[in-house]
Amino acid sequence: MALACVGAGAAASADAARFPVYDNTFYSNVNLEQVGAAKSNVVYEAPVAQLSGQNPNSFRGPRPRGAELALPAKADFEAFVQRTASHPGPVVLDFETLYLKGSSTVAQRHFAKLRTLLDWAHEAVPGRTVGYYGVLGNTPPRYFKLERSLAQREDALFPSLYTFTDNRPAWRTRFRHVVSEAAAIAPGKPVYAYLWPQYHGGTKLAGRYLTPDHWRYELETAQQFCSGVVIWSPWSSDPDQRWVDETAAFLGGSTAA
Repeated sequence: MALACVGAGAAASADAARFPVYDNTFYSNVNLEQVGAAKSNVVYEAPVAQLSGQNPNSFRGPRPRGAELALPAKADFEAFVQRTASHPGPVVLDFETLYLKGSSTVAQRHFAKLRTLLDWAHEAVPGRTVGYYGVLGNTPPRYFKLERSLAQREDALFPSLYTFTDNRPAWRTRFRHVVSEAAAIAPGKPVYAYLWPQYHGGTKLAGRYLTPDHWRYELETAQQFCSGVVIWSPWSSDPDQRWVDETAAFLGGSTAA
C-alpha cells in the first residue's frame, strides 16, 4: 500500500509542474527560481539566540552539549521573522537545540518553547505557511504526544531526508518511516522533505554530489510520497550543476530560462 504525506485524493500529482519545489539553497552561483522553483525562508537559531544575548556561535554547526535556545523578547522575534520571511515560500523554523529529546523535564521545556515561538511566528507573518525543520524524524516515540500537539499548530512539516550513503533502498526506507510517522502524528498535514544534492557531512561520501540519476530518484520518490520538497545547501559555490539540470528537467523547465 502506497504511503502519502497528504490526505486521500490529495497525493502529489504525476505532473512535476504541480509538485512544489522550494529553493532554500545558499550556493552563490545557483538560482533555482530560473528553473521554476520558488524561494523559501528559514529562521535559524544563531540570530535568534543573539536576540536574547546568547552567543550565536554556540548555535552554528555542531552544538555544544547543553546548548539550548532561550526565548527572546516577543517583539524582537516577530520583527526578525518579518525581516527574514521576504520570499514567497514557507517559513521554516530551524531550532535544533529544542528537539523533543532528553528527559521528560527537558522535552516538556523544549515543547513549551517551540509552541511559543511557533505562535509568535504565526502572529508575525499571518497567513503564511510556518513549520519546524527536523522535529518530524527526530522525536522519540515516547514524545509523540508532544509532537502531535505541536504539529496541530504547524501548517506543514519539514523533515530532513538528506543522503548519507549511496544505498537508495535504505534511503527510501527511511523516507517511508518518516512519512509513516507524519501520518500517525498529523494525518493529512502537508509534508515537505528537505533534500540536499550532496552527501551529508561526517559520512564516507561527505560533500560529493549525488549523480544526476540518483538526484532524480530522490525527487521522484519525494513526489510519490510527499506534498513537495525544499532543496537546501550551505554557503558555497557549486562546481557540479548537473543536479540543477536534472531539477530543471523534473520541473519541465530549462536552465536557460
